[in-house]
Amino acid sequence: MTIKNILLSYNGLPSSEAALRVALKMAEKYDAHLTGVLSHGPSRMSVALGPWVTPDLLESIRENEVAMRDKIAAGFRAGVAQAEKDRPGKYHWFDLGGDADESLMQAARFYDIVVMGQYESDAETAHLCPHPDTIALRSGRPVLIVPNGFDPAGMNGHAVLAWDGGRAAAVAMADAMPMMENKSIVTVLTVGDGEASKRREGMDVVAHLARHGVMTDWKNVPRNGGGISGAILDMVDEKDAGLLIMGAYEHSKFTEELIGGVTKEVLRRSKVPVLMSH
Repeated sequence: MTIKNILLSYNGLPSSEAALRVALKMAEKYDAHLTGVLSHGPSRMSVALGPWVTPDLLESIRENEVAMRDKIAAGFRAGVAQAEKDRPGKYHWFDLGGDADESLMQAARFYDIVVMGQYESDAETAHLCPHPDTIALRSGRPVLIVPNGFDPAGMNGHAVLAWDGGRAAAVAMADAMPMMENKSIVTVLTVGDGEASKRREGMDVVAHLARHGVMTDWKNVPRNGGGISGAILDMVDEKDAGLLIMGAYEHSKFTEELIGGVTKEVLRRSKVPVLMSH
C-alpha cells in the first residue's frame, strides 16, 4: 500500500489539532491528498430538549450547532491554508452528520489511512468525538491515533512494532509498511515467552521486513508490573521511538472492556502516535 489518500478526523479540539499537524506532515511527505472530516451526531441539548421546547427555540439550538460546525470547518481551512498554496487541489473538507463513529467508519473505507487524535470529550462535545478504538476495530482501515500536544518533529526515524503473532498484528505490519520503509530502524517487540517470541531465521517478521529494506532490532522482554501494555510503552520510551505499531483487539472488544485491555491502556497512556489495525 502506498499512502496517497489520507482522512483526518477533525473537530477543533486540542488532540485533533495535534492530529492535523501530523496529517499535514504526512501529506507533504507522501504527496498525498488530505481530507478533513467532521463526523457528528445531534448534540445532547437538541436530543434532550427537542420534544419539550418551542419550534423557535429548537431552531435556535440547531443554528448554534451549525455555527459551531462552521467554526470547526474554518479552523481546518486555516490550518491547511499554507499547504494548500504549496500543493493546490490536495486538501478537502466534508461535514458528515448522522453519528460520529458510524459516519467516520463509512468514510474511512475510501482512504488509505485515518489520522485522528486521542479521544477527548465532555457533555457538550461528545457528539463531535468519534472513538479511535472503535474506528480501528470496525472501519477496515489503519488508524493513526495522535496524542494531545504531540509535535510532528517527534515522529523520528525509530518505530516499535508490537508483535504477538496474531492476525491483527500482521494486518498492522502490512498497513504500516510504507511508514516503516522510511524509518532508519524498527524495533520488533515480543512480550513473554509465547510462540511469537521464537525466531525462525528466514521465515519470521525480521526476514519479511528485511526484504522490504527495513532494518530491524529484535527484542523479547518479560511482562513487567504494568503488564503487556506497560512493557510495550516502556520499550517505546527506552528506544525514544516516534511511532508505535500494533494490532487492535486481538480478543473480543467486550472482553477487552471488561478487563481493561492492552489496546485501551496503550491508547490512554501513549506519548507517541499509535498506528492500529484490526
